[in-house]
This record gives sequence, C-alpha cells and structure tokens, in this order.
Amino acid sequence: MKNSFDVGTKIKELRSNKNMNAKDLALQAKISVGMLSQLENGSTQGSVETLRKIARVLNTTLAQLFTDENNLEIKCTNDDSLYVVKKDNRKKISFPDPLYNCELLVPDLQGDIEFVLVNLEPNRITNEIIPHTKGGEECNYVLKGEIVVTLNDKEFNLKKGDCIRFNPEIPHKIENRGTKKASYISAITPVSF
Repeated sequence: MKNSFDVGTKIKELRSNKNMNAKDLALQAKISVGMLSQLENGSTQGSVETLRKIARVLNTTLAQLFTDENNLEIKCTNDDSLYVVKKDNRKKISFPDPLYNCELLVPDLQGDIEFVLVNLEPNRITNEIIPHTKGGEECNYVLKGEIVVTLNDKEFNLKKGDCIRFNPEIPHKIENRGTKKASYISAITPVSF
C-alpha cells in the first residue's frame, strides 16, 4: 500500500457513487458528521473500528478502502515478490491505534484470503464490538502472550498455541488485557482489511 494513498478520498468517492450524502453515511455508520468530514478531507485517519463501520455501510471491505483500482493490473511474471513475502519485506498496515499493528503475510490484499500477523501491545482494550466482513471465516492462532476474543457477549481466553475459528459477521473484538505483548496470526476470508 502506498503511503500517499488517501483513504478519505476513496470514502468520498464510494459515498458519491452510492448517491449518499455525508450525513446519511455518518448516521448509518454511527459516527459524527464531523468525524466523517475530517476523514474525507484527510485531517484524520480514523480508527480501525471507524473505518470498518464505514466500509460496512458502503458495502465494501477495509481492503477496498485502501485499494486504488486505477493502479490494479493482473501480472504474470517471474518476480518472486508477487508470490513470496520474506520476513524482512512484510508490508506494515498502520492504524491510528498505537497499541495495534499488523504485518501482511501475503504479497497484497487482492486475493481471497487475508493473512496477517497481528501485534497487540499490553493493555490494548477496546469498547468497540463490531462485525468485520460478511460471511466467510476468521481463524486466529496465538503465537505469543494471551488474547481475549469476545464474540457478542461470550469471552474466550486464548494463550500461546490456542486457536479460534468463527464467522466474522458475529460482532467481536480482540484484546490484550495482559502486561506483555501478544501476537497472533489471523486468516480471514473474504478479505476484511
């Protein structure tokens, strides 16, 4: 993903294509019109949860908010980087939340599966409990530390080596309530970022 890509412009474009005004989008996404305005004019990036809410209302994915269709092309080449992701060349997916970061374990987000390494800093707690994508499956395998996965109102405490699978349409959140960093591999289909 290019650093210069403007997610706010993409949101505005998708909203306009649906003949939706800013007030309607904000209302349906349960965010303020001011927040949407700041996103669309580029003065804020918004949280992961806010962007997911917007994507859901626009009937798209988080990945599509960060995709520039004008630069997409199908390539058939001997370039290994289109197939292989070396440890030192992982793309970082950055978010405004400093306690949450992801590394892409596949070359891009254009395939049918989202495969990422998620790092949660200690005490990464959120009140947001939302669905991520329509249909499919989400699997999370804990590599380090402990995480708490909340599905609706049921909590699952997972430690290193534990794995969970669920439908990502179920409102959920993933937290690190501990004092040590936690990491897990997340595989989601269809792509939700």
